[in-house]
Amino acid sequence: MVYRGRPSASCFACRARRIKCDRLKPKCTQCSRMHVECPGYRDPLDQNFRDESESVVKRAQKSYKALDDSKGKKPPCQWAKDAAQSPYIKTHLVPMIDEAEYLPMDLLALVHWAQPIEDVAVASFMSSYVPGSHFEYLPFMYGQMASSTALHATVYATSMAALARSSGQLDLLPLARRSYVYALLETNAALANPLAAAEDATLVSVLLLGLFEAIAWSGSRTPDSWATHSRGALALIKLRGPQQLETEVGRHLFIQVANIVSVNSIRQKSRLPEELLDLLAFSIQQWADCPKYRLAWLTGEVSALRADIDEGGMTAEEIIDAAKRIDQRYIAYADGLTYLWRYQEIAVEGYHQGIYGNKIHQYTSRRAAGLWNSYRMTRILLNELIHAYSACTSTKVCEVLQQQAVDNIQQLTQDICASVPQFTIPYEFADMINSGFACSQVGSVTSSLTLVSPKPHAASVLFPLSVIHSASLANANVRSYATERLQHLGGESNIRRTEIYTTEDSETSALHGGLHMLLSFVMGSCYGGLPLIFVTPFMEGLREIG
Repeated sequence: MVYRGRPSASCFACRARRIKCDRLKPKCTQCSRMHVECPGYRDPLDQNFRDESESVVKRAQKSYKALDDSKGKKPPCQWAKDAAQSPYIKTHLVPMIDEAEYLPMDLLALVHWAQPIEDVAVASFMSSYVPGSHFEYLPFMYGQMASSTALHATVYATSMAALARSSGQLDLLPLARRSYVYALLETNAALANPLAAAEDATLVSVLLLGLFEAIAWSGSRTPDSWATHSRGALALIKLRGPQQLETEVGRHLFIQVANIVSVNSIRQKSRLPEELLDLLAFSIQQWADCPKYRLAWLTGEVSALRADIDEGGMTAEEIIDAAKRIDQRYIAYADGLTYLWRYQEIAVEGYHQGIYGNKIHQYTSRRAAGLWNSYRMTRILLNELIHAYSACTSTKVCEVLQQQAVDNIQQLTQDICASVPQFTIPYEFADMINSGFACSQVGSVTSSLTLVSPKPHAASVLFPLSVIHSASLANANVRSYATERLQHLGGESNIRRTEIYTTEDSETSALHGGLHMLLSFVMGSCYGGLPLIFVTPFMEGLREIG
């Protein structure tokens, strides 16, 4: 983009007269002296962006023409014309992965040109990313809201960023960022209205802004803007009070924010806010069958322990005892999960690419796998604390405690690795399920397999894999597997943070690697029923729109 000079912040009248404007509000002094109405000020931030859509289209068409000339294929425009008349394309705008394998690349590419790019982005986002995630309520809410609201603006921005990442067309990111700026302005306007600030759509908009940062950000550390959106979501939860728990969507949003705040609290060694703890306690009493509330409460105990350690005043023995008590509560929590949240352990014979060891797990849903991996990651942290502070105890006690901690971490990391294949190599996983290997069940699991592209699901295992990558007490083999999977999945999903993270010092904490931001998106909540193992067919999530 060509630099166009520093934009003027003067009012329109002063710029037209080419005089200096003092930019006072509600109107400048110059307009007051002339006894004219000040027309107001433009946003300088908007002037930093130009609509490059036309030039992007021209460059793409030029590259397509060069490719067609070299291969003697139809030009893109003819493909689009044929596609518009094709009943297959009318009913399958984005082919499923098993169908896409057999379609020519030109036919796959026309999806991006046969319709407005915004519609393609939203359709892809709603069908591939939303099902099974925290945002399952989004299609219905999106269809009910007026197109001028902040929600529509944030959905457009986030969908465009997701499409750019998933398709590898990073030239769409500038368009996504332009939409993000507009969405930010619309959301800020909604927050300025006390009534609008308490609405579900406003909180969803704030969460989507945070998701945009998680998708678009390519650095190796958590961006300040994501942390700002997280604090904003927490402030809205406090504002909404207990009334938000009276509706299903309100409970969805509450546990979504609680998950984000819990991870942030552990990362920052701070306690959960009292208002959030009060709401969690109330939720546990009212909806005891939802394990996410109890898991968030346990995470609050871990956050409080880390805060106590950081503040000083605890002896090594006190830290070890506290960590062991919380670890036992986690074990009791897992033992009490209902069959809907259990998984099946399957023995695997021989070597299989993308699988660690000789066992894999079959979960009822992505949210069930996410819950178990959250449980495992937090227990890894607790056992690392026990191992570290055991060095301050007597030699005999130290050896016993440290060996127990290492054994626990090894088992937990192996279980995380066993959860990866179901969501990253769906074809091979389905073959293993159908081949009938001997298995031992951890609860009863019944589900059907619907195969779609695994790309949208990679985010659900990136953070757990990063925890293994940085776990110094895990053995070399499991860490090597985690590193390889991180690099592979990050490359497939065009998430550059995985490459940066795995090439840095392996002891770098996973809590500061930036991949935890994706947890706010991929981990579903407790209500609305459990989905199939894989995402539902295309357009399933869009039938409620309009």
